[in-house]
Amino acid sequence: MQETLEDFFKALRGSDLDVSLTDGIEAGRALSIVGVADREVLRHALGATLAKSLDDRIVFDACFDRFFSYDLFRKASGRTNDPNAMEVKTSESQDVRHEEESAPRVGKGQCAGAGGGGGAQGLADMLLKNDQAALIKSMNEAARQVGVTDIWFFTQKGQYIQKIQEQMGLKDLNQLINGLAGNPQAAGRVTNLKLARRRLFEEVRNFVEKQLAMYGTAPTKRLHDEYLQSQKLSNIEQRDFQRMHEIVRKLAKRLAVIHSKKKKQETRGQLDFRKTMRRNVAFDGVLFETYWRTKVIERAKVIAICDVSGSVRNYARFLLLFLYSLTEFMAKIRSFAFTNTLVEVTDVFDDMPVNQAVDKVMKEVGGSGTDYGQMFRDVEDRLMSKIDKRTTVLILGDARNNHGEPQADVMRLLHQRAKRVIWLNPEPRAFWGLGDSEMKRYAPHCHIVKECNTLKHLERTMDDLLRVSTAAV
Repeated sequence: MQETLEDFFKALRGSDLDVSLTDGIEAGRALSIVGVADREVLRHALGATLAKSLDDRIVFDACFDRFFSYDLFRKASGRTNDPNAMEVKTSESQDVRHEEESAPRVGKGQCAGAGGGGGAQGLADMLLKNDQAALIKSMNEAARQVGVTDIWFFTQKGQYIQKIQEQMGLKDLNQLINGLAGNPQAAGRVTNLKLARRRLFEEVRNFVEKQLAMYGTAPTKRLHDEYLQSQKLSNIEQRDFQRMHEIVRKLAKRLAVIHSKKKKQETRGQLDFRKTMRRNVAFDGVLFETYWRTKVIERAKVIAICDVSGSVRNYARFLLLFLYSLTEFMAKIRSFAFTNTLVEVTDVFDDMPVNQAVDKVMKEVGGSGTDYGQMFRDVEDRLMSKIDKRTTVLILGDARNNHGEPQADVMRLLHQRAKRVIWLNPEPRAFWGLGDSEMKRYAPHCHIVKECNTLKHLERTMDDLLRVSTAAV
C-alpha cells in the first residue's frame, strides 16, 4: 500500500499540487486510521491532509478520481467478474482480493506475465474470458515494473505502451498465435486471440494516456514555464499571455512571502545611543534603560513610467502586471504610459482587475512616434513637485528618441529629487547609444540601470525594489 500511496503523491505533484515530506507522513497516518474499505472516507482523510486551500482541493479531487478510478476492459463485454475492480487502482488489500477471486478461474501461472515469464496462456485466457480483475492487476503490476510514473512527455507514450504489453506477456502471446496459425482447427481461436491482442493494445494505450495526464502535466508545464520565463518578453506570443499572467502572479506571491516582515525589527547589538541617553537623563546618566536601533520597513512609493510603443509594449505589460500584483507592499503606485505624451493610467488599475487593466492600457495608449523629450517635459510640468526622497521612479523603455531633443536635464533633476531612479532597458547593453538611442545620456542620472528583457529579469528587479525599501532609522 505504501507504494500506491507514493505513486499517488507523485500524481498530485504531476497535477501541480505540492506534497511535502510532512504532508506525506500525515497522509500515511490518516490512511492507517481509516483504511481503504470506504472510498469516500479515504478521499476525505487524504484530502484533509494534502489540500491546503479550496483550489488545492479541486486539484486533489480531480487527481483522486483519475488515480483511483479506471474504466478499463469494459468495452468488449458488459459482464463484470468483479464489481469493485474498476473502482480502486492498486492497493495491497485489493490485490489480495483480486488474486483470491481470480485464482479458481485463471490459475497460478496466468498472472505471471507481469512478474516475468510463462505469461502467454495466462494472458490469452484473461483476455478471452474478459477477466477484468486479473487484467487490471496484471497491467498495474507491469506498469509499476516499467516505471510508468516517470512518464513526462507524449513522445514517451509508445515506448511505455510497448513495455507494459511485453511485461504482461505479449511476446509469448505472439508466439502462441504464430504457433496456432498453421492449424486449421485453431483458426477461430487465432482470430479471437488477434482481436483480444488488438483490444489489449487499445486498453494499455488508454491506460498510458491517463498516466501521462496524471504524471506528465506539471513537469511539462514547469518546462514550458521555465522556457517562458527565460524568453525575451517581446517574443512571447499572445496565446501564452494568460499563462504568463499566472506565472507573474505566482512570482509576485513568492516575493510577497519573502518580504512580508514586521514593520519594525530590533537590531540587537546596535545601541541607539542618543535615545538611550535622552531617556536616562532623569537617572543622572546611569543607563537603567537601553534602547536598540530598529529597522523600519517602509512600503515603497512608486511612479512607473512605461514606453508602450512597438516591441516595448510587451515589456510594459508585464512590468505593470508585476507592480500591481505587489500593491500590498507599495504605499502608492502611480503609473504612466507614453509613446510621446505622458498619460496617467493609475485609475484604470484602480477600477479594473490587473490583467484587464493592462490590456486596456496597451490598447488605448499610443501615438505617432516615440518622443522621450516630450515625455520628460510632461514629467517636469506635472510630476516633479510630487517627487521626494520617499519616491522611486521606475522607467521602462529603450530610450530611442527618433533623434529628438532628449531633455537629459530633467533626468538630472529627477535624480536629485527622488529616492531612486531605476531605468529598465529591454535592449542589450551593446545597443545602448547606437543610432537614435539616448541611453548613454540618461544612464548617468539613474541610480540603477539594468538590461531587462525577460520575466526573470523583472522578478529580480521587483525583489530589489522591495528589499531596498528597508531603511535603518
